Amino acid sequence: MTNENLQYINTLLFDLDGTLLDSFPVHFEVFKTTFSHFGIQLTTAKFLSSYSPNWYKTYEAFGLKKEDWKSADTIWLKEVEEKTAQLFPGVQETLLKLSEHYTLGLVTSGSKIRVDRDLKATAINHFFKTIITGDDIKKPKPAPEGLEIALRNLDKQPDEVIYIGDSSADYEMAKAASVNFMGVSSEFRSLSPNHPDYNIHSITDLPGLMGLK
Repeated sequence: MTNENLQYINTLLFDLDGTLLDSFPVHFEVFKTTFSHFGIQLTTAKFLSSYSPNWYKTYEAFGLKKEDWKSADTIWLKEVEEKTAQLFPGVQETLLKLSEHYTLGLVTSGSKIRVDRDLKATAINHFFKTIITGDDIKKPKPAPEGLEIALRNLDKQPDEVIYIGDSSADYEMAKAASVNFMGVSSEFRSLSPNHPDYNIHSITDLPGLMGLK
């Protein structure tokens, strides 16, 4: 993204897990417990190589039978209720700074119940003018539906918006919605560090990248 493009930007939409919320340790443990109920062993390497914000793709990658997906969802949600992920360092301060200059929103694949709980627990829910969860869409990432709903809710055009995420599915969704994309680093490590269409940054670098002092 060029400095010339930045002058048209008035809205920043964020992914949640791996972008604002340090949820990798929690999600790994929850998936590990969930898969163990079906006799499937989870390793860090396999999880990283097959992880997707669309958790059904993760189920498929580990060979979980489709008829077991509903039961796996129930187990996953029950397990995650007992755990709370923390924000990455500097997220509160970064969102506060950005909110003084931009409209902020959230577009995530997470379930509404879990996302609402995490946002309230970390006290960042008030920053977002729209919050789109996995329960609000029919087609998960990388389909553009979540971003398209957010654009309608905020009455914004794609060229006014940057979507900020940590996964290749986030990038593909932004591209499909004709929205600008900015990558951030996370333990999920699904963004290519050498991709020609984006660079990978720390979340705390965003104000500086947007030209804020």
